[in-house]
Amino acid sequence: MYNLVSGGDVANNIESKDSAMFCVEGSLDPNKVKDSLVFCKLMTWGADSVVKSIGANGAILQSDQFLDNTDIFMAPSTLVSGFVGVTIDSYIHSTRTPTAVIYKTRQLKAAAPFVAAFSSRGPNPGSNRILKPDIAAPGVDILAGYTPLKSLTGLKGDTQFSKFTLMSGTSMACPHVAAAAAYVKSFHPLLSPAAIRSALLTTARPISRRRNPDGEFGYGAGNLNPAKATNPGLIYDLHDMSYIQFLCTEGYTGSSIAILTGSKSINCSTIIPGQGYDSLNYPTFQVRLRSTQQSTTAVFWREVTNVGRPVSVYNATIRAPPGVEITVVPSTLSFSQLLQKQRFKVVVKASPLSSTKMVSGWIAWVDARHVVRSPIVVYSP
Repeated sequence: MYNLVSGGDVANNIESKDSAMFCVEGSLDPNKVKDSLVFCKLMTWGADSVVKSIGANGAILQSDQFLDNTDIFMAPSTLVSGFVGVTIDSYIHSTRTPTAVIYKTRQLKAAAPFVAAFSSRGPNPGSNRILKPDIAAPGVDILAGYTPLKSLTGLKGDTQFSKFTLMSGTSMACPHVAAAAAYVKSFHPLLSPAAIRSALLTTARPISRRRNPDGEFGYGAGNLNPAKATNPGLIYDLHDMSYIQFLCTEGYTGSSIAILTGSKSINCSTIIPGQGYDSLNYPTFQVRLRSTQQSTTAVFWREVTNVGRPVSVYNATIRAPPGVEITVVPSTLSFSQLLQKQRFKVVVKASPLSSTKMVSGWIAWVDARHVVRSPIVVYSP
């Protein structure tokens, strides 16, 4: 058992009391900290480094973030939520000699997949018409090679070095998606980047909203499924002009678009507008409600290319959330050869949302071997 102290109670002086609550370097009295466990509120990473450097045996860090991924510390430490932190603080200040014990690490199982707290959520600040994010991929506690030239935490005094480490972040999820795209490309060398993205999105595994209350604003089309993506059946493709039409619809100036295209200034008034609500042949659908009093109707036009079986028939399956009507015309697509293209229209009519800011459904084109699924999101700003 170790003595348990709160950082604010073992400050160097009255002036450093506020900083000591967060175990800021130089704010704690080494004589009061030595051989103890220190309870700190987390402000910046490195509190465990601070307490270790002045003789503490470990730290308990209070934070309502970063609780769903593993962290590497310089001293035995753990993260607790604000709710648990209040209980610990109450115990420290209501007990004559508060103590705590460090148990051996135990392995626990958690239901997955779920979207980590650090992952950015939608809606997309850059466009009302494009769903954010596109897709979810593994990004928590990813084991990978690491440089032995840098300590595992990068903090002062850290002597932990390894050729491997665990890291979490969207920076860990991105390589998974990039590798999946390369994997699909190896099967279909002629597919465009947009077609590969379509294959990844329309074959993603749906994720339960019960454990992910942000829904598609947290996980997009679902969880990455590389094996399925190699045989998507149908793909939504895009060409250069499609992007220009979309950016013109979004209100970008010709000079701004020219920076992206590397050409001279583009005159949006001379370009045929893209069709439909979003002017883009995208594998997801998003509608922002225009009014809190009246229903909003959005019409989407899409074109799919057959990359599955030469002769095939796909039927539309629709799942609409409460208060939303979804219509697909035509409801059947017939193909007689590979790379044949078919167009269809999706009409989304949504009533004002009452109890929630976002609802979602989906449409899927289904044949005997494929399910080409696209999420449909309706939200109120």
